[in-house]
Amino acid sequence: MIIASGQPGQPTVWHDVELSATERRRRYGLVACTPCRSFVAGEWVALEFTFTIGETELGPGGRLALAWAWPLDWTDLQFEDPGGDGFTTIAVQSGHGSATTAELGLRHFRQGPFDPWQHHLELTVVRGRLAEGDMVVLTCGDQSQGGKGWRVPTFRLRNLEFVPLLDPDRSDHWHRLPPVEGLSVVPGSPARLVAVAPGDGLVGETGTVTIRAEDRWGNASMPVHARPKVRELCAEPAGPLLELGEAVICADPPVVQVPVRYKASGLTRLEVRLPDSDLSAQSNPVQIATKPPKWRRYWGDMHSGQSEVGCGVGSMAEHFTYARDAAGLQFITHQGNDHYVSRDLWDLTRTETENFHEPGRFVTFLGCEWSPPTSDGGDRNVFYRHDESRLRRSGRFFQEDDPDPEPDLTTAEPFLEAMRYEPVLINMHVGGRPTNLDWHAPEIERLAEIHSTHGTSEWFVKDALRRGYRVGITAGTDGITGRPGACHPGWRNNRNVRNGLTAVYADELTRTGIWEALAARRCYATSGERIGLWFEVDGQPMGSMLTTAGDPLATIDVEGTAPLESVELLRDNREIHQWRLAGPSPAANGRHRIRLLWQGTAQRGTARAQRVTWDGSLSLDRGTLHAVEAVNFHGGEDRVDQPSGDRVAWRNATAGNRAGLVLEIEGDEHTVCSFNAPPIRFSFPLAHVLEAPLVRETGGLDCRVAIGPAPDNDAPTRASLTFRDVDALTGTHAYWMRVTQVDQAQAWSSPVYVSRC
Repeated sequence: MIIASGQPGQPTVWHDVELSATERRRRYGLVACTPCRSFVAGEWVALEFTFTIGETELGPGGRLALAWAWPLDWTDLQFEDPGGDGFTTIAVQSGHGSATTAELGLRHFRQGPFDPWQHHLELTVVRGRLAEGDMVVLTCGDQSQGGKGWRVPTFRLRNLEFVPLLDPDRSDHWHRLPPVEGLSVVPGSPARLVAVAPGDGLVGETGTVTIRAEDRWGNASMPVHARPKVRELCAEPAGPLLELGEAVICADPPVVQVPVRYKASGLTRLEVRLPDSDLSAQSNPVQIATKPPKWRRYWGDMHSGQSEVGCGVGSMAEHFTYARDAAGLQFITHQGNDHYVSRDLWDLTRTETENFHEPGRFVTFLGCEWSPPTSDGGDRNVFYRHDESRLRRSGRFFQEDDPDPEPDLTTAEPFLEAMRYEPVLINMHVGGRPTNLDWHAPEIERLAEIHSTHGTSEWFVKDALRRGYRVGITAGTDGITGRPGACHPGWRNNRNVRNGLTAVYADELTRTGIWEALAARRCYATSGERIGLWFEVDGQPMGSMLTTAGDPLATIDVEGTAPLESVELLRDNREIHQWRLAGPSPAANGRHRIRLLWQGTAQRGTARAQRVTWDGSLSLDRGTLHAVEAVNFHGGEDRVDQPSGDRVAWRNATAGNRAGLVLEIEGDEHTVCSFNAPPIRFSFPLAHVLEAPLVRETGGLDCRVAIGPAPDNDAPTRASLTFRDVDALTGTHAYWMRVTQVDQAQAWSSPVYVSRC
């Protein structure tokens, strides 16, 4: 049992587990919140917290605190501007009918010393004394003078928790008051529809199509009585290839599941519409075969993130349920940071992993994230082939009544040496503490992550390949908001982009089948869309190692979820061939379709370090702007505004990914456009970008702006391609590929490692 929380050398939060609720209130006091209700995700509110002092009085230097967990993306609080958002006030009332002489100071910690409650307000007695019965009223998001208030977290929470604390003697030993109860966050109204189909099937088999409505922030928000309309679309050969069953309404999470039976072979998609709305969606492609292929494609997330077992929210059961029922995943792990996982919580992880394991439907692997600072090795996802009672931690941010005797392994060298011959796999990645690639155990570190909610991290995979590491490429969520496999970044307080996914080619949907595929690196990554992808060299699939004396022949098959823009073949970290599949959109009636595309990462590191803010505008001189379309905007606050016919403004940020706008402009050789965003400002004649893109580098990692003809939306969604590398090099080289759709969704194959003599 955990009796205290906190990093070594930092303030300690004592849970005082031996105290009853009554004794805790008597000794430390209590906190009440007004209003006490359910809030809509992202709603602006004013909350009043009233601390009532218990027997433990506070003299000068004594402190109260109101803390909340790391994932909760409440907006910032401030004390200077009464008319501004997040304005916070404090008032002291005597509990004895007389004026109190206590004077309190107030501080807001955006990333404070409590762990895992890094956000907190701290109230310090500066003069006087807070006696038993005195009340301290804290108003967060005061709206009385025109401010919008305090914005509620952007994701669903069954229990919106605040942790009130007390440190009477400024010893940094804090004690928990009774929790603030009765608060929750519910989804808003649907703003987007998503349809998830199985990647492939066999004639005669059945499968499930998951239909998810999402609110502005990405929360599952299907109306209770909704009956989406589903029809087969774009079957090849002409269908129908599917038989649709009766929809099943799931209440928690709120989604609709439609059973399907595969009637005939071919490639098909589904179209879904939500009645009484303008929301519709197309599913990913479904490939149906008559006979079982050698390997089948399964979708999952081996870096799905963590629940309240770790630094996330929600129960572990909710974590697995959401992944299976809302995200439609077929395999998963739970990846709590090990320094939060006590022996009891590790046993819970083991139990829930087994409870949700259902071979043939939903495969779960026991997992945990080894999480030291990057200087000591950095985060590494550990996947266990079998159940494991031992947990080799990087450290402990807790104290137990009966400490786990398993010794901690605080740096990479002893950790990798201990794990090297265990039945485990390790996924290296960019997270809160990016993996330090100076240490590497090739026997077990066979995977590297290229995309998560932190951002798109091609630079990380390229660093691994530059070092000669032979890794498969994965993508995942690394989420902390309880939405594995279907996660959004909110307003980018903690994350930047939507999650990625990993597809594997396995002989069966079992632990044995998925494990063998991952160990063989027979996997690929996407930025979240279920793009179909097959890649081989000289007949050997992605992840393979082969030896040849000839010129390697690469074969690629792609099935997009949108029109395909380009496919690029890389040898090591150099592009050796590109197929441009989308031509430029033709001009019509003197109007040109122009695309602005910005991309890049500020610097290597965590989500905040990677983020590039592109909030900006484009203005026209001697031209008219007729239409604007956003491309690959991920955040709930991302938006486009067109205040006039000669100007467009936007809010957006990237972290390795690409985003932008498609503009319909009427202009001629005299039209001049001016681009203005924090990374760069420049002007250009419209005529200069009608034939080829204008590219401006802005610093950082692959940070640039490209402006040119918009790609044609009538580009193909499927492609079968080959390329023979007649300039192949001797030695061992990694051949891999990148797919980019017109909507800027991407996929990356694992490399084939070719040794050429």
